Amino acid sequence: MHSLIRFIPAAIVAALWFTAPIHARVVGRVHAFAPAGQATVKIEVTGGPIIYIDPTGFTTSPADADIILLTHNHGDHQSVAVINRVRKANTVLVSSPPGVPALMTNFAGTTIHAVTPGQKLTLGGVEIETVPMYNVVKNNHPRALNYVGYVVNVGGVRVYHGGDTERFPEMKTFTADVAMLPLGQTFTMNSVQEAADAALDVRARIAIPIHWGLAEGTLADANQFATLLRDRMDVFVTTGPNGVPLEISETIAIAEHPASQTLAPGAAAALSVQASGTGALRYQWRRNGVALVGATAATLPIARAAADNAGDYEVIVTDANGPQRSRMARLAVEAPQPGRLVNLSVRAAARGPGAPLIVGAVVAGGSKSVLVRGIGPGLAGFGVTGTVIDPRLDIHGVVNGRDTIVASNNDWGAGGAAAALRTTFAAVGAFDLADTTSRDAALVTTLDNARTVHVSDATERTGVALVELYDADPTSPSRLVNLSARNFAGTGDGTLIAGFVISGNVPKRLLIRGVGPRLAAGFGVTGALADPKVELYLSEGGRSTLFAANDNWAEVGAAPVRAAFVAAGAFDLPDAASRDAAMVVTVPAGAYTAQLSGVGNATGEALIEIYELP
Repeated sequence: MHSLIRFIPAAIVAALWFTAPIHARVVGRVHAFAPAGQATVKIEVTGGPIIYIDPTGFTTSPADADIILLTHNHGDHQSVAVINRVRKANTVLVSSPPGVPALMTNFAGTTIHAVTPGQKLTLGGVEIETVPMYNVVKNNHPRALNYVGYVVNVGGVRVYHGGDTERFPEMKTFTADVAMLPLGQTFTMNSVQEAADAALDVRARIAIPIHWGLAEGTLADANQFATLLRDRMDVFVTTGPNGVPLEISETIAIAEHPASQTLAPGAAAALSVQASGTGALRYQWRRNGVALVGATAATLPIARAAADNAGDYEVIVTDANGPQRSRMARLAVEAPQPGRLVNLSVRAAARGPGAPLIVGAVVAGGSKSVLVRGIGPGLAGFGVTGTVIDPRLDIHGVVNGRDTIVASNNDWGAGGAAAALRTTFAAVGAFDLADTTSRDAALVTTLDNARTVHVSDATERTGVALVELYDADPTSPSRLVNLSARNFAGTGDGTLIAGFVISGNVPKRLLIRGVGPRLAAGFGVTGALADPKVELYLSEGGRSTLFAANDNWAEVGAAPVRAAFVAAGAFDLPDAASRDAAMVVTVPAGAYTAQLSGVGNATGEALIEIYELP
């Protein structure tokens, strides 16, 4: 669409969305009601709910809202009269905390969710994520009030509504396909340029200006916004009577995503993608969210790496049925420093008598000195509730053919061990346990080949626990190569979460699996999770960003994934139609969490595994 938009006044760009592929799959439509509706947005999810965000300005009574999302309680965003016009008897309301009291007063008996930044909830089958909304320069929307913006996942298309926000640093820590940003320079953005930069921060494919044309912001500002972005993404100043379609292709299969690389300055390399789809495929490479001119082939060559080549790359692949975005590939230009897995962790529930949290770890290349911890009370400082009160840590190994406890600890600071252990905590980068009388467990031991770590409450009570293994001798040739945990995969704080850290600066290839059906079919496990999904998050700057995800392991072809099973020494998944999850990823150095949960918030027994691949 870029070639059509480039030479047409931005005010009539909205009429051109009919140039989309004739067979594109439309998962929803977005309607923005500026100028008369200020920041009002309506999202129609195909086959799903109708969602309003900050509805104001309506004088008619559509009464079609299934969900109403409210960013904050200012009158031009939260209007009791307009909410009454658009809501139905069973409409669900979602609001940041300052808006909740008025909603409770005026809509007694209505389901109301109070949310703060950093939450996720699923309503009507739609995942909704809350992100910050605040002013950096002004003080009209202070951060302390916990106002929120929303990212709504519409059939795989992420739609971001910023509310009355300025551009803030955290915008670089989440992504959206569609960015709806305010243009008023009195209470929201400080300039039109800042709004355009915010659209680039979240790496949008489509931008729509909101909050213009009434008390602040003008049509000229909206057109300027379009001019600033028209070479970088599709821009709709107005959305027209039919809205902007949200398109996605389910026929594109990306067999090989672009892989992260670390290049010495001056080295040559290429980023590439292997994809198939319906009809001819089109490609558009982007670096740090900005489209690269002329980068429209399956391969992006880099003749001589320099500092300005470094960044996060992705490619948008489009077929006759719409676009699909690849995973991110990080290109670093610096002297390579190979790393390894230096920290493995699992957070899940210890479930009482005879059901400890059990974590498996494998060391290759000889024995290794490892710090092992079982944390319960120490999680309170991170806002985790329902933790194990008195965790006991037992390490099991096979000795003379029998399962044997080879090391154990209960109360890490007992017996004068606290000082030495705290020194080790600092050396390996583990968070401190400042209270030496806490009942957390920790020890330094030697692992050789495969071991299992059991954490349970000393008196068999239930609770959430964290198991951690840190490489205490990162210069030795031996290394941690595998982490696994079988446990109940629940929701919220009961989600089965595995974390790991890769040192150095060279990307590493991994196999990550979330197994449920195979546990039942092949190992006789009862209550197995019927349809697991795995999401991999990159943790940077205090925020987690989705890096990769998988629902059904063979969805892009069973052969290459099964080859990874063999290379890693993992048991096979013989049924390519099973709903187990698995993905092969090449990840840059850094900290990650792999989260295993059930599709549709289902729960059950599941196995999460992380393997280092050759």
